[in-house]
Amino acid sequence: MNPVTDDTRWPSDPLLETLARRAVDDLARHPLVLEDLSLGQPISWALVRDRNGQRALGLALTPAGESGSPGPRHAGLPLDWSEWPLHELPGRILADHPLERCLALAVINAISQHRLAREGFAGVETTEVRPSVVRWVREQEVRRVVVIGNMGPLVTGLAEAGVPHVVFERSPGNRAGALPDAQEWAWLPRADGLILTGATLLNHTLAPILALAREARFKLLVGFSAQAHPAFLAGCGATHVFSLHIRHIDRVRRLLQVGHWNSMFETEMGYLARLNSEASSPDVISDGVR
Repeated sequence: MNPVTDDTRWPSDPLLETLARRAVDDLARHPLVLEDLSLGQPISWALVRDRNGQRALGLALTPAGESGSPGPRHAGLPLDWSEWPLHELPGRILADHPLERCLALAVINAISQHRLAREGFAGVETTEVRPSVVRWVREQEVRRVVVIGNMGPLVTGLAEAGVPHVVFERSPGNRAGALPDAQEWAWLPRADGLILTGATLLNHTLAPILALAREARFKLLVGFSAQAHPAFLAGCGATHVFSLHIRHIDRVRRLLQVGHWNSMFETEMGYLARLNSEASSPDVISDGVR
């Protein structure tokens, strides 16, 4: 891994620092080993296992257009992931290299998913993950929803449900029908509902977006990148998180390897959690049971 010192690491992101610290603290209490780590397109993943053989899969959106090529601030990714101590990986979410941050988030999510399974409130089986999100948002009866991240099926569902919304997207290649993210600042202060892709955890944008959306009645973090345990996210500024708990680990890994990642939304368990404003045990609302 690339050395990060006080002289070289200029950015400060307390939200991500807290997220990484909570994951490491949980790891200290419940040791895990890293069984697999993979960079993929569009999803990367980490697979962890405890001493009893219980496994958990964590996912993260791979930054579009990024590569392992060296740059002025990083020397490129190490080739052998087995040399990376698991307890050091969550902290790499603050690394300069976007792919290191991606793998770090996948590891944090894997630790989180192991804890969710251990605690037994990951959600209920469902084949309606995306419709459940749309239904929940519609029930909030908001008039101006800002969506950060052009998540096609979710955005289509909001439109079909008659939920007034505007979508912002950072990646030009995924911007069809959406506005560029540079315009978010003008819309966020008047939003009364906010939906954010979990990928905002990867690029230091979650905190400033939440700060601008002060009037929003809910701030919902969604998607497979938002698998961080609700207790890890407590106090981050979001009010709810909706994500996936992966039950069929080997099947999902095979699907990811051949690019059929979208089908996991039809087979895996969705869960909605209300986040506390301070670090404490979250309230978890099983999908379809409120």
